[in-house]
Order: sequence, then C-alpha cells, then structure tokens
Amino acid sequence: MADQPVMLITGASSGIGAETARAAAKQGYRLVLAARSEDKLKGLQQELGGEEKVLTVQCDVQSGDDQKNMVDQALKTFGRIDAVFANAGRGGEPGGFSGADPDVWKDMILTNIYGVGLTLQHCMPALKESKGHLLLTGSAAG
Repeated sequence: MADQPVMLITGASSGIGAETARAAAKQGYRLVLAARSEDKLKGLQQELGGEEKVLTVQCDVQSGDDQKNMVDQALKTFGRIDAVFANAGRGGEPGGFSGADPDVWKDMILTNIYGVGLTLQHCMPALKESKGHLLLTGSAAG
C-alpha cells in the first residue's frame, strides 16, 4: 500500500471535493480529506475504505495552524503527498456583490484566496519532494 499515491483535498466534505475523492479512490489513491465539517468527512471516509485508506482532518483553510496540522498528519500517516486539490471555497450571497454584507464577502475572500495561498504554502515542500501535482479550483458559487 505504501506505493499507492496520496491525494490531499481541501473542501472535501461535499460537492466537487467529495466527488473528486470518490474518483481518486477508484483510481487507487490514498486520501487526506480536509474540511470544517468533520462529521461529513467521517461518513465519506467509511464510504471510501476506512481509516487505512482515508485520513480525515478538520481544517479551516483560513488558519495557518490548521493547515500545518493537516500536512503534518498527512505526512505522519502516509509518508508523502503526491497531489493536492485546493478546493475549499465559499460563495457569496444571493443578489450579488453590491448588496452583500461586507463580513460575508470578507470571509469569502479569506477562504477563496488567502486559504488557497495557505494550502499552497504548507503543501509545496511535500509536493516538491514527491514531484507531485497541484490543482486549484475557484467559483463564484463557492
């Protein structure tokens, strides 16, 4: 199993992140699934093969400490990271930017830009070591 590649996915608890995890598991990846909602991650972990193949990490991508912990746990558990999908995101409010609550769009910017930057910063050393791959996604819908 140690030769199976490892993919880390942020925003893995639902939507594109969860579907990417399902597709990666079918391709033989061991997975590090990160999101704010650990309950949803645990259900996905069981669906995709349990603790032997899937590590779940509660992570707010706006937190450098959470991101460091995520990478540290991934490397401790699997010894490497071969691919990172920085997918965590937050959408805006219905009605668009002009009527949006400034605190909502501040949180959106911190998640969608700053959070992705922290993911890159914390994952790049492991990706350089493995000569791995990085995928970013962004969406106005979160």
